[in-house]
Amino acid sequence: MRAILQSQLGKLDVVNREEFDVQTQVLLRTREKLSQMEKRLAELETRLSAKDGE
Repeated sequence: MRAILQSQLGKLDVVNREEFDVQTQVLLRTREKLSQMEKRLAELETRLSAKDGE
């Protein structure tokens, strides 16, 4: 019974806790970078609009 259960669990698409935590940290850093890029883009768009208005 145990062998069957392990075999079936092995077929599932799951990750261990360590890999999950690593990917969570990668996602957080990616979100931070995206937020910074969005802020920078908004600043550049504002500057461009102000320059076009001159």
